[in-house]
Amino acid sequence: MIRSVERQGSTKAQDGRTLTFIERGDPGGVPVIVCHGTPGSRYTRHPDPELYERHGTHFVAYDRPGYGGSDPQPGRSVAAAAGDIQAIADELGFERFAVVGGSGGAPHALACGALLGDRVTRVGALVTPAPSDAEEFDFFAGLAELNIKEFGAALEGREAIDAYIQPFVDAMQADPDSVIDEIASELPEVDRAIVSREEFRRIMRQSFAEAVRQGVRGWSDDDLAFAKPWGFALEDVDAEVRLWQGELDVLAPRSHGEYVASRLPNARFELLEGGGHFLDEEWAVVLEWLAARAAV
Repeated sequence: MIRSVERQGSTKAQDGRTLTFIERGDPGGVPVIVCHGTPGSRYTRHPDPELYERHGTHFVAYDRPGYGGSDPQPGRSVAAAAGDIQAIADELGFERFAVVGGSGGAPHALACGALLGDRVTRVGALVTPAPSDAEEFDFFAGLAELNIKEFGAALEGREAIDAYIQPFVDAMQADPDSVIDEIASELPEVDRAIVSREEFRRIMRQSFAEAVRQGVRGWSDDDLAFAKPWGFALEDVDAEVRLWQGELDVLAPRSHGEYVASRLPNARFELLEGGGHFLDEEWAVVLEWLAARAAV
């Protein structure tokens, strides 16, 4: 019989910052560390709380710097996530582990595949954005208007992105459903149907509330990290990678996932016909794949 856990924890990064995380699933299962989206927190999870243990995973979600209970790290790069994830893995005694990220979390997961060597068994990337400095690539093509405005502000710098995000943070703290509805208004029907589910909304409310506990910090720093070079080359991701991409996604469009996949040396790209940004139905497949190459 599997003894499932849901346990809060924290550790210190190499520079002394606090990192907060939560463990779920099978404590004896394959270690999987997840990178949440932008914005997000360790409370982002699949609506089925038993999914992680069913697929034999010790699933660990953490707050990136400035989100939730994790101390901020102004000026951080996407690549900086690798060091934080290594610190969490060390705290939990994971010699080897898989990493997965969705949306804004996907580039941070890829950083681990480039920078942590053989410690990373596999990397899963769902609906990933492409690097903003990608050559011969139209970063803004196919993006929802909200994302175009947000990323445009990030390109202008901290003052502009803080000012753009602050009203959303205020709304998330006062009436998170209003933000969820505003985001949903720009999404395809397949995503709106998922967002309308009460359990999905409940998880989003909890994750958003925790994400903005420190105000704009984590969110702004994410966007500023995306607006500059990531700190590693996609061609240097040595780990085996599998990408899942919704055909109709407008928050991280298909062209982004295809670009990233084309630059990775050991990747498989899965286009989900009729799929959008929220790929809850795919997570069983994702976890099966991540766990198939068990850490040793």
